[in-house]
Amino acid sequence: MSSEASPSLVTQGALILHGNNFDCNRGCQALRLTTQMILDRYLPDHPRVYANIFRNDDPQFHTIEPDGKSQGQIWETRRRGTAGFYGWGAMVVTARLWRRFPPMRVNRRSKDAAAVLALGGDNLSYDYGFLASLLFFSPLATAVRRRIPAVVWGASIGPFSSRPYWEQRFANVLRRVDLITVREPITQDYLHGLGIRDNIRRVTDSAFLLPAEPTKLPDEIEQALGAGAIGINLAPLMIRYNRMSSGTWFTQARDMVLEVYHKARLPIVLIPHVMMPPHVFPDNDDFEFLSALRDSLPAQVRSEIHLYDARHDSCKQIKWVISRLRVFAGARTHATIAALSTGVPTFCVGYSIKSQGLNREIFGHEQWVAHVSQLTAGRLAERIQDLLSSETAVRDHLRSFMPDYAEQAWCGGEYLRQTLLQRT
Repeated sequence: MSSEASPSLVTQGALILHGNNFDCNRGCQALRLTTQMILDRYLPDHPRVYANIFRNDDPQFHTIEPDGKSQGQIWETRRRGTAGFYGWGAMVVTARLWRRFPPMRVNRRSKDAAAVLALGGDNLSYDYGFLASLLFFSPLATAVRRRIPAVVWGASIGPFSSRPYWEQRFANVLRRVDLITVREPITQDYLHGLGIRDNIRRVTDSAFLLPAEPTKLPDEIEQALGAGAIGINLAPLMIRYNRMSSGTWFTQARDMVLEVYHKARLPIVLIPHVMMPPHVFPDNDDFEFLSALRDSLPAQVRSEIHLYDARHDSCKQIKWVISRLRVFAGARTHATIAALSTGVPTFCVGYSIKSQGLNREIFGHEQWVAHVSQLTAGRLAERIQDLLSSETAVRDHLRSFMPDYAEQAWCGGEYLRQTLLQRT
């Protein structure tokens, strides 16, 4: 892929894809690759510009299935900790104090775009902080004001009720965008409650379309998978949602893994899905977290608890490893999507409405999801035991349900194509 997009490169036919994160977050990589698949089918003649808060410097962004239709990137600041970052941050805070959406480079360059698509899945929420929500709403608000086609792509949205003034501001933007494709029913119900109906279409998260790709694994992990391993993904980011210190959460996560092992007596594979460098997003590296967790385990159980080093594997390869598990418990949404889409019984360690909504959509209930703040070590082990007891029924349900469900992800492309045709 090319690097930064100059203003002249954002042509009238270009789609600006805003908000999807770095490829070191393999969930974001899955969204990028599957969005490319959908756009290649429905809008093959439109070039694409990738825009985000920080530049995507991950090597896989440039080397794994590069997008031949890319016109480059637009980012607000290259990385945290630089002088430019602090100047940019001051601008964002000032805009917030004036109750305005922050001015952004992408806004200056969007005037000739064919459309602005808000990607990222859950950016339009408070999951990553209030300032982040302002940044992700700003390109949509600008596109609406300029009458550029504006689309929210495969999203979970809100809730914003803790800040009533901004809930109304956000609702006014969402009411005026051309198309909102939502991936689960809780978001749809929430938007209906705000009086937003006519521009909403239901789709499936595009990552359900991601193909799995084999990778070479160490012998001990191959043996564990052959013995019916349980997969576990626990993330350091959970301290945002369980109100624990990092030390307390580390101890609880360690106890969770131990309790699952002692109850199930099956090998465990620890599976990282986000491996963010510290200069980009501190304390958001699953591999470092799970590596330290495994090292802290008693020696007598460590031989049965394995760490999958996914740092050089793509989202497709991680999905292939996950597909071979007996059951999976995961905190990262797209790790759980990798499991569910391949028929693996999955317990979601949730932290927002997206996990609840996806479970309600797929199973019709929330038996296999719980908020991270509600889980103790013993409680997680009990739920995994329940899942093992229900394994056959859950696999049968996923096997029958998933093909048609995943196919609905393609609908977003047709909705987008029709939206752009109506605007011409």
